[in-house]
Amino acid sequence: DGIRPPLSSQPHTIHVMSIGRSIDLSNETNAVIAMEKTQPEKMTLREELLVLERGLLEKQKEIVKLLTDMNERDVKINYLHRENLKMTHLLGSYKSVLRKAREEKKIEMGKETNLTKQIDQVKYSEDKTEKKVEQVVRITKKGQTDTKVLVDSEKNEYILSLPNQASSQAIDETLLIDIGILVIASAVSGVIASALGQPILLGYLIGGSLIGPGCFGLIQQFVQVETLAQLGATFLLFGLGVEFSVTNLVRCWRVAIIGGIMQILFVISMSSLLGYLFAGLPPTSGAFLGSVLAMSSTTMVIKGLMETNEMNTPSGQVQVGILVMQDIALAVMLSVLPVMSSSGSIQSMVLILGGKILGMSLVVIVSRKIWPLSLAILQQRKSHDLLLLGVVSLCVVMTMITEEVLNSAEVGAFIAGMLINTAPKDLATKALHLFEPVRDIFSALFFSSIGMVINPSFLMSEAQSIAIMVGGTLVLKGLVLTPIILYLGADLGVDLEVSASGAVALANIGEFAFVLANEGFNLGFLDRQTYKVLLGSAAVSLLLSPVVNSGLQRIIKSWLGSSRRRSASDGSSSAMMKKTSSSTEDGKHDARVVGAGAGATSNGDPKHEA
Repeated sequence: DGIRPPLSSQPHTIHVMSIGRSIDLSNETNAVIAMEKTQPEKMTLREELLVLERGLLEKQKEIVKLLTDMNERDVKINYLHRENLKMTHLLGSYKSVLRKAREEKKIEMGKETNLTKQIDQVKYSEDKTEKKVEQVVRITKKGQTDTKVLVDSEKNEYILSLPNQASSQAIDETLLIDIGILVIASAVSGVIASALGQPILLGYLIGGSLIGPGCFGLIQQFVQVETLAQLGATFLLFGLGVEFSVTNLVRCWRVAIIGGIMQILFVISMSSLLGYLFAGLPPTSGAFLGSVLAMSSTTMVIKGLMETNEMNTPSGQVQVGILVMQDIALAVMLSVLPVMSSSGSIQSMVLILGGKILGMSLVVIVSRKIWPLSLAILQQRKSHDLLLLGVVSLCVVMTMITEEVLNSAEVGAFIAGMLINTAPKDLATKALHLFEPVRDIFSALFFSSIGMVINPSFLMSEAQSIAIMVGGTLVLKGLVLTPIILYLGADLGVDLEVSASGAVALANIGEFAFVLANEGFNLGFLDRQTYKVLLGSAAVSLLLSPVVNSGLQRIIKSWLGSSRRRSASDGSSSAMMKKTSSSTEDGKHDARVVGAGAGATSNGDPKHEA
């Protein structure tokens, strides 16, 4: 009685209060066991107490073990309880977030549904409906025709066009005004550039820069105008394909294919090396930067050749051949870049390219049979309008196909022009004659739209980097292309003047650098700073290309042309001297013969012989 077992698991001593004194039983346990063996007689009180103590110790061990198990179970229960509380709290938070998201989604769907219903029910003459829509968006009147414009929270404007009001015309006057401003700026700047003796392309670029966001900001719908102006590049390459001769391409295939590939690979390798040494660019970024810089401006070069009437000269044929090869390489790069960014294997890239090439080959084979027949049917209608619409339609169809297959509408435009060229000569000439005004208008808009992306403030802030990239590209491509054209074009009669002129004309950064650079930036091949400097360099290169090309061409012709004329004059002088000497000897021989004849008839009179 009165014994309370301790809660700890340490060994304990039990004290039993008996006969007025305390007995330490734990120290005498072994003695009791020995006494039991040696004294089987009747147990004394002490002995009974010792036996009792042994039983109590056994019970104590069991109790301690049970208490220990209970403590461990309580710890586990407390831990599980705390974890349960945490999970309950997290579950409640998740339910709250999910409930809030569902409510927001319902609100947004309700807003969209109400907005759609209200827009569908808008009457231009009902003020009450306008007030209801005013709660969600704002509807304003624009222009003298009271055209209703929908304005959202971000101040984007939309022309309201309702099915039940199909008879009323809804015109986006802002877009029409922007196009008109672009056309006027192109015309005025082109006239000024021509009056100052500068290339017209320079006027287009400067005019576009003045009305663009970087200067006066007269263009409101920049994206729509730029998209429309892209038709200029498509139509320009289509016209090139119509005028291009496959026979001339076959003649200069060595310069076009081998030279084009050599130039691209050399620029890529040098860009990787120089970018790593001086700018710290990774090899992949340097290689991609080189692939962008290797592309020349097809439209700029072709426009220059047309203005100088050098399209059918050896230099013009060589330049066009290399440009065609660059456009094909551009289409290939746009096709394989997504595969490269996703760590695709070489086998997958080869399969993708093979499938694209096979598909385009089938399209070209089928089109080669159909297109001349289509043009012949259009010509039988004896309508210039139908023939022009048919030609433009064929161009658009092919660009849509190549945009889907090769990610390049420009290649499709060039192929479409070459297919038109397979028609009878008079029909192809007539189609090109009708198409030229459309091409010229849209090409002017295209070059002016390129000028709109030029931001003078950014160019000033990055002037050093842009100057290094533009100047380095000019020097590198000029030094690479001159020996390539000179060596591979030897069988075409290409001399140093022709090769240097072609290299200088191709030593710019193409307008499709914007497309390729944007793709590389989105896929992670370029960082933001390099991307912005590359775009600025492309813009500056296109801006300076007409002036630089014109100036360098004059220097090359004056230097190498005078040397060639001097060599030709020296050669002609020596040839004249040889001819005169030969004529004198022949005259002496003839005089002797005549004299001999005279002497024979005059019986050998020395005077006659003399």
